Amino acid sequence: MTQDGRADAGTSKDDRQRQRAARGVRSRAASASADARPSPPRRRRPALAALAVLLIVGGAALAGLLALRLDSREYVLVVRADIPVGTEITADQLLRKRVASEDDLLIRETDASIVIGTYARTSLRAGQYLDTTMVVTDPPVTGDLVRVGVGLVSTNVPPGLRSGDEVQLIRVGDGTNPPGALATGLVQQIGATGGGDGLGSAPQGQLATLVVPSAAAEAVVDASANGRLGIALISRGATLDDVSLTVLEPAS
Repeated sequence: MTQDGRADAGTSKDDRQRQRAARGVRSRAASASADARPSPPRRRRPALAALAVLLIVGGAALAGLLALRLDSREYVLVVRADIPVGTEITADQLLRKRVASEDDLLIRETDASIVIGTYARTSLRAGQYLDTTMVVTDPPVTGDLVRVGVGLVSTNVPPGLRSGDEVQLIRVGDGTNPPGALATGLVQQIGATGGGDGLGSAPQGQLATLVVPSAAAEAVVDASANGRLGIALISRGATLDDVSLTVLEPAS
């Protein structure tokens, strides 16, 4: 190849390199120009913004309501231990518990003096909130009613006998004397010292306090002392206002 030919070839090679470089410059310039163009405006989402505002406002309202409810809680009276029907209520039988309640029947701790010295209208259970319907101001056991203590024989007593049960008292017959109904009564408490509410398979000698008509007291105590007193369950959860305690057989 001639010298001129070599020169032409070299020139052509240099031209190609310059052309490639020029194309790279133009490409970078075009890319930079594209990047310099302003991006299209983002689409606004008013629904999401409104939802966020609602969530913030709702959360604040809920927190405020909870705070108000917490501040509005107050102490009310709760029964510490079982209180038999007809029992006088004392301060040591009660506890206080803080609650948020709009129940006007519940007795506030500040009103404890209202119920101290009243009487349980019905059998009260440990943990119950005390309300005004559960107490009476006058002694429920009046002159024509008396309390008697009787011994219980498990075979003559229904299982689970407890305070507040309305019962029928029966003289169990023997070889010479037929059985006979004595009276209706109300179980005040079970146990020698009171407060128990379950009998189940009670051993002989367990005691119960019953409210009975005074005219039937002698016959009931006599039948108990001779191991001949039977008890039939009529209803549960009774109060002295609900039941009609009557003599079923003239005392002899």
